[in-house]
Amino acid sequence: MESIKELRVKLQTNQLGHPILQRVLSIYLTRIVIPTNITANQVSAAMLVVGLLASLSIFLGYIWLGFFLIYLSILLDAVDGEVARYRKTFSLQGIYLDLVNHLATQGLFFLALAFWVAEGELGVMRSVVLILGTIGAFAMSLRRANGDLHREIFVHHYSEHPEQFSLPQVPAKVVGSSTANPASFIRALFGLVKKAIYQSEYLAIMVIVFFLTFLLELVFFPMASSHSLLKWLIIVYAAVSCLYLLREVIGGYYSIEGRVALVKEKLASK
Repeated sequence: MESIKELRVKLQTNQLGHPILQRVLSIYLTRIVIPTNITANQVSAAMLVVGLLASLSIFLGYIWLGFFLIYLSILLDAVDGEVARYRKTFSLQGIYLDLVNHLATQGLFFLALAFWVAEGELGVMRSVVLILGTIGAFAMSLRRANGDLHREIFVHHYSEHPEQFSLPQVPAKVVGSSTANPASFIRALFGLVKKAIYQSEYLAIMVIVFFLTFLLELVFFPMASSHSLLKWLIIVYAAVSCLYLLREVIGGYYSIEGRVALVKEKLASK
C-alpha cells in the first residue's frame, strides 16, 4: 500500500477541508479503512452517527466524550471523500449523507453546548443562553441550507421552464492591479477580519474555539459552578450566526439571478 505521504498527494491535493484540523490526521484513518471492506458511504453514515452521539454526550454532561466524538466526526467528514477518491466509488447517497451531516451536526452540537452551559446559570441569564443558543443553532443550519438554494432553484424551476425566467449575462472576471494606499489597506484589513469571523463558523474551528475556552475555564475557574467564558462565547456565536444569516438572505435575494446564471454557465461550459 502507498505511504502516508503518497496518499496525501493522491487524495488530498486540491481538496476541500481544513488542511490542519482535518487533513493532517484524516489520512491516517483513511489508510486504516482502505484495506478493509468498509465503503465510503459507511464512513459517511458513521460520521453522521458519531456527530449525533457527540451532541447527545454534551447534552448529558459527558463533555470530554462529546468533544472527542465531534472531532472524530470532523475527521470522518474528510475520510469518506478520501476513501471514495482512492477506490473511485462515488455515489449520490454519499453526497446526500454528507449534506445531511452538515445540516444537522453543527447546529445540534451548538444547541447541546448551550443547554449544558445554561445548567450552571440562574435567572435571566439562563433564559438568555437557552434562547440565543437555540436561535443560533437554527441559524447555523439555515445558513447551510441557504447556501445551496440557488442550485435547487436552477434544478427545480429554471431548468424546467427557462422561458419563464431571464438571467443576467455572467461577466468575465477581470484581474486588475491595485495601488497600495491607506484606503486599500483598510479594505484589505477589513477583508481579513471578515474572513476570520466567517471561518470561525466552520465546525472544526468552532469546536477548537469552544474546547480551548473550556480548558481556560478549568485552569482559571476550577471551582466555579457557572461557565463564565463559555456563556459569553455562546452568546457571541449565536449573535454572529444570526447576523450572517440575515446578511446572506438579503444578499441572496438580490444576487439569486446571478448565482443561478453561474450554475447555468458552468453546466454549459462542460
